[in-house]
Amino acid sequence: MTPLQRLLAPRSVAVVGASDRPGNRGGAAAALMRKFGFAGEVHPVHPTAETVAGYPAVRSVAELPSDVDVAIIGLGAANVAGVVRELHDAGVPGAIAWAGGFSENGAEGERLQAELAEVVRSTGVRMIGPNCLGVVNTAVGFTGTFATWLRGTDRLLTSGIAMVSQSGGLAANAHAWSQESGIGFRYMISTGNEVDLGVVDLLETVVEDPGTEIVLAYLEGVRDGARFAAMLRRARELGKPVLVLKVGHSAASAAAIAAHTGALAGETRVWDALLEAEGAVQVRSVEQLLETAGYLHGRAGLPPLRGRRVVIMGHGGGAGVLASDQCALAGLEVPALSEETRAAIAPTMPEIASTKNPVDLTPEAYVQDKWRLQLPSTLDALGRSGEADVLLTQFSVGESVHPRDIAGPVIDLHRRGDLAVAVYSRATTPDAAKLYADAGIHVFTDQRAAVETLGLLTRPLQVDDAVSRAVLADAPGLVTPVQDTALPAVASGDVIAEHDVHRLLAEAGFDVLRGETAKSAEEAGALAEKLGFPVVLKALSPQITHRAAAGLVRLGVADRATAEQVFREFAARTDALGADLIGVLVQQSAVGGTELLVSGFRDPVFGPVVSCGAGGVATELIDDVSFALAPLDEAAALALLRRLRTTGKAKGLSLSDAGARAVAFLVRFARFVERLPWTGFVLELNPVSVTAQRAVPLDGLVVVSDAAEVPR
Repeated sequence: MTPLQRLLAPRSVAVVGASDRPGNRGGAAAALMRKFGFAGEVHPVHPTAETVAGYPAVRSVAELPSDVDVAIIGLGAANVAGVVRELHDAGVPGAIAWAGGFSENGAEGERLQAELAEVVRSTGVRMIGPNCLGVVNTAVGFTGTFATWLRGTDRLLTSGIAMVSQSGGLAANAHAWSQESGIGFRYMISTGNEVDLGVVDLLETVVEDPGTEIVLAYLEGVRDGARFAAMLRRARELGKPVLVLKVGHSAASAAAIAAHTGALAGETRVWDALLEAEGAVQVRSVEQLLETAGYLHGRAGLPPLRGRRVVIMGHGGGAGVLASDQCALAGLEVPALSEETRAAIAPTMPEIASTKNPVDLTPEAYVQDKWRLQLPSTLDALGRSGEADVLLTQFSVGESVHPRDIAGPVIDLHRRGDLAVAVYSRATTPDAAKLYADAGIHVFTDQRAAVETLGLLTRPLQVDDAVSRAVLADAPGLVTPVQDTALPAVASGDVIAEHDVHRLLAEAGFDVLRGETAKSAEEAGALAEKLGFPVVLKALSPQITHRAAAGLVRLGVADRATAEQVFREFAARTDALGADLIGVLVQQSAVGGTELLVSGFRDPVFGPVVSCGAGGVATELIDDVSFALAPLDEAAALALLRRLRTTGKAKGLSLSDAGARAVAFLVRFARFVERLPWTGFVLELNPVSVTAQRAVPLDGLVVVSDAAEVPR
C-alpha cells in the first residue's frame, strides 16, 4: 500500500489526545471505531489512562507499536507540530490533524501553519489537515473524524461514492443526508488547510481505488491545475463520474474562501471550461450533488446515458407540460412520437389518454385493472421505438394499492436498459419506495431536480450533430504549423502594440492584412495609395490601448487627401488626450466576415487559456465569451464556438461554411498562446474577421503583467 492508501484505509490507528472525558473528540472517534467494527488496531495515547473507549492506552507517542499507519491528532494548534516530530521519531508515516487556529486565524495562526508546514516537509510525515473534519472509510469502519452525526446512528451504510471536500461541515452533512437516503458513502474526506496533502492528492487516490464508482468534490480552489485536469481525464478513462461543486463565483464568496481555508477561488469561467472539457459534471448545490450522485448510483452497471431525448409519462396533463418546459430549460429534447409508435401504445391506454409526448395515461390507467396491467406493454413499445433515450415519469397514483403493478414495469424497463429511467414523486408509498430502492432506482422528490440531473448528465452530448461532424471533418486540413517568432524584449507592465503583434502573427504563419506605419500625413497618403483603397487608419500610442473608444480608428478611407487629413486629426486627438503619437498604421481593409474577439492569457492555476466572444463593436455591448484550456483540438475549438450565444446559432459561425476556418484558427491560436513565455500576459485580437476563405486578425495587442518566464 502507498502512504496515502495506508492513511485512508489503515490497519493500525493511534489517537493522540484521546480520553473518556465527555466531549473529548479523540475518545469519541475511538468509540465510533469500536461501534462500527473497525477491524484494525486502535491505540489511544494518554499520559495516565489505562484504557480509552475500551482500547488499551499508551502513555506517549514513543510507546506506540511500529506498525501504526496513521495518527489522529486531537490536540490544539500549538501542539500539532511537536506531535508530528514525535510521530516521525516513532515511525508513524501519516497523520490527520483536526485543530483549527492556523492560517485561517490571523498572524499567529499563519506562524503556526508555517512552522507545521516546515515540520511536515522535513519529517516526511504525510498529513491531512489541519483545520479539517478528518476521514471516514465505511468499507473498513475507520472513523478518523469528530462528525457528531455518527454518534446517532448504529450502522454505517457503504457504497461506491467517495467525497473529497475542502469544507468539513459540508462533507459531514452530505454524508449524513446520503446515509438517510439509504445509500451512504465509501469515503468522506475533509482536506482542511492542506498544509501537505491537497485535494488533488486525495482525489487521485480515491479515483484509483477499485471500490470507488462515483467521485464527489467540493472545491474552493486547487494548487495544481494540470494535475487536477489529469485526474479528471483518468477518472473518465476508468468510467468513474466526477461531480464537482465549485464555489467562489462571487467576490463575496471568494473573500469568504480566503478567510476559510486560504485558497484562491480562481476565475469562474476558466473552471467552467475545464470541467466541461474533461467531462466532469458541475453542480450548483449540495442537494443537486446528492440527487445526481444518487441517480448515478442507481445506474451502476448500466450503460451511460446515450442521448437527451426524453419521453414524459404521467397521469395528468399539467405535470407533463411543466416537465416539457423544464426539459427545454435544461437543454433536453421532448420529441414528438411517430404515428407508428402512437399507434402501438394507443391500444394499451384508456381512450381519453394522450399518446402524444408528454404521454398522459390519466388516473384510469392506474386504478382500473384493465389498463393498469397494460403498463408493461406501453413501456415496452416506447423502449423499442428508438425515439427516446430517457423515460421521465411520475407514478404516484395507484402505488398505494398496487405498488408492484405500477413500479414493477418501470423497474423491468430500467433493468433492460431500453430507456434510462428517471422517477420523481413526493407521494411514493413505503412499499413502492422499497421496490425502487431494491432495484437501485433513485426516486427524485422533485420534478425539477430530476430534469436538471438529466440535463447535467447529457450536456456533453449536446453538440454532437451532423453539422458539427461536417465542420470537424474539414477543419484539420486547414490547421497549419505555428512557426517560431522573434519575441520583443519586454518588462512587466509593457504593452506590445498592434504593429508588433501583427509582425509576430505573420512570422508565426497567420494570415494578416498588409499594413505599414506612417510617421507623417504625407507618408500616410502615400502608403494608402500603395496598399490600395479603401484602407483603415489606426493611431499608435503606448498610452492608449483601446483606440476605437478614443476615436483613433478610421475605416473606409477612400482617397489620399482623406488619409492625410485623418493623420492630422489623430495627431491633434492624441495631443488633446495627453498621449504620445508614435505613428499611424495604414492597413488594408477587411472584406466582410463574422467578427470575433479571440484572446489568450496565462491562468495562475491552469496555465494557458483561450477565450472567444463577439468581436468588434459588439464586444462592449454583449457579455458573451467562452473559455477553454490550451491546447485545443478541433472538437474543443468547435465547442468553444458553440457555447457562444451570438455565433453558435443556426446562422452563426459554427453552423456555416466559415465554421471550419474559425475552428482551425482557434486551434492554431491556442498553440501560439502556449508558446508565449511570460508568467502573466493577455493577448487580445479584436476583431478577427472570419469568412469561408480566411480568418484574419484586424487589431491586437499584448499586455504583459509579469515578464518573468515560466519554467519549460
